[in-house]
Amino acid sequence: MARSIGGGDAGNHLDIPCWPDATFKAEIIVLEAAGTAIEGSKLVTFTFSNNYEVTSAADGAVPDGKVIKVEKDATYGYLLTVRVFHCTNQNAGNFNPTEVITLPNSDGTIALQDSMIVYGTTYMYVDDGTSGGTGACISIDSTNLTADFLV
Repeated sequence: MARSIGGGDAGNHLDIPCWPDATFKAEIIVLEAAGTAIEGSKLVTFTFSNNYEVTSAADGAVPDGKVIKVEKDATYGYLLTVRVFHCTNQNAGNFNPTEVITLPNSDGTIALQDSMIVYGTTYMYVDDGTSGGTGACISIDSTNLTADFLV
């Protein structure tokens, strides 16, 4: 069967849980009160200020994904499911991620949005990719032992 234009998303998707920043949370409250659709229509970008955090995409910005589900969350107010289709790492490297991978962090120098390179001669750890590397860090555990990367 042939796809028609406007037939919706097709292919493999990367859907991940994210939390809105304070600005986007306030916007969601207003949109919900007005009865405006958020799911499937709201475009977002990663803030890289906190783990798995997104904000409403600004006019002229390249969107990183779209909100496909909104749920109430006791801790952050809302838990969003975001369909990710773009990301920019610390080196202004734009890419289309296909997965989230958790890797051992070398020494705690990785920051959110950093790309990664192999660290050490055991070839088990990653470190900040500085001016190279691949992927983009979207989460660092509280003990700096592991980091999640969009790749």
